[in-house]
Amino acid sequence: MLISDFIGSLIGDLLGGLLEAIIPTSKSKLEKNIDELRGEDWFFQLNQDVRYNYIIWHNHKVKRILKKPENIKLLKSSDEEREKFIELVIKEHKKFVGIR
Repeated sequence: MLISDFIGSLIGDLLGGLLEAIIPTSKSKLEKNIDELRGEDWFFQLNQDVRYNYIIWHNHKVKRILKKPENIKLLKSSDEEREKFIELVIKEHKKFVGIR
């Protein structure tokens, strides 16, 4: 991992955490949307994997997507959007553990 990638990721995580602390977002919105997606086999399997479960619940990019109901509808109805989301979760996990 390049130093610039690490610093960029760190700043993004810090800013995401600060914004969540300053602007309260409903955790229940995230929980509700994740509960809705758990009914989808692809998401259930993704969420069951401990590597990706952590990213789903703690990564600001992933959480930002999951908090919006319109994104949940897209993920449930569009194979293309679903694949993009899965790729994002895998990519963010690789960044988290330092795999390129």
